[in-house]
Amino acid sequence: MNLTGQRKPPDSFGEKQHSKASVPSEIAQNLKVADENASFQYDESARNIVAQKSVLAYILKSALDEYAAYTVQEIAERFIEGEPELRKVALHQDHPDRPDAPGMMSGDEKIEGKPTVDKSQRDGTVYFDIRFIAVLPSDGSRIEILINCEIQNNDTPGYPIPKRGIYYTARMISSQRGTIFKDQEYGKIKKVVSIWLCEDTADARSDTINRYSFTEECLRGDFHEEKKDYDLMTVVVMRLGRKGENSGDDAIRLLSRMFSTSLSYEDKLDTLQNDFKISVSREMSREVFELCNLSAGVYNKGYDSGYDSGYDSGVSAGRMEQARATAYKLQDKGISCEEIADTVEVDTDIVREWLAEREEMLV
Repeated sequence: MNLTGQRKPPDSFGEKQHSKASVPSEIAQNLKVADENASFQYDESARNIVAQKSVLAYILKSALDEYAAYTVQEIAERFIEGEPELRKVALHQDHPDRPDAPGMMSGDEKIEGKPTVDKSQRDGTVYFDIRFIAVLPSDGSRIEILINCEIQNNDTPGYPIPKRGIYYTARMISSQRGTIFKDQEYGKIKKVVSIWLCEDTADARSDTINRYSFTEECLRGDFHEEKKDYDLMTVVVMRLGRKGENSGDDAIRLLSRMFSTSLSYEDKLDTLQNDFKISVSREMSREVFELCNLSAGVYNKGYDSGYDSGYDSGVSAGRMEQARATAYKLQDKGISCEEIADTVEVDTDIVREWLAEREEMLV
């Protein structure tokens, strides 16, 4: 059965051969590339949204006590410095940093451009998703902390998330040698924080925030070191999910709605602009649109996205979203609407509607 809901009559061997040969090799290759890259492209859109200073401000306010007393606007404007780095810095010291990281715009503007899949994805190099510098509110000298923010598709990847977070913070500490401090200058070590955003979380664990950090335990006597001299590594795990869409915590609610597979593009824009007072640029609007329609965000989650395909129940919503996302990628390659329809096995009129909707959304 194809995606129109109509069962095809059995083909003869010759007809099958003709059908297979009628699909141009370029289209077949484009389709293969689109399928391989869908997950990576979804992750890129997710990173570009989270990397907005206004979104990071909500995360910091919920994750770290140091910012709890400040408004998100104050955090975004006063305490988040420079331009967040997206998949630019290698996690392991013996792996090279990316030489082709995209340029970024200052302030709350969206980072320009989206990198394509490159060799680093195939040779095992691991990069921090998002890294940025934040200033700690203080009455005295300027204190900087290094923050890493990771987006995880689910919170049960086959290993404990906190352990991976601790490893990431350890790497962020050790990588300061030679740049921030040398030899015995351990007093210059900056605090590091690794924040993990888990999108697809079961309801039992959804809408939760867990924090892990060093604490002092005074086993004898009453002497205490200054907290700033040992509170140097913090891991925060924020579990989102469907339950989180109505959370009492602003960061959980904002992110859960952005990664939701049941909310529409319009609903997500309304959430950003009206619920969280975030001005949405054309570029950010494009990222939200792509996030809604890229197949990896729906097809790999294993539950219905709420998308009304208009076809019989034998055609999954995830499969329709995968076809839609593939259609967009083929359009970007200059493939005609008719050839796209043949490739993804959807009626040409439906493909035309998808492409027209995409153009309208991005105007």
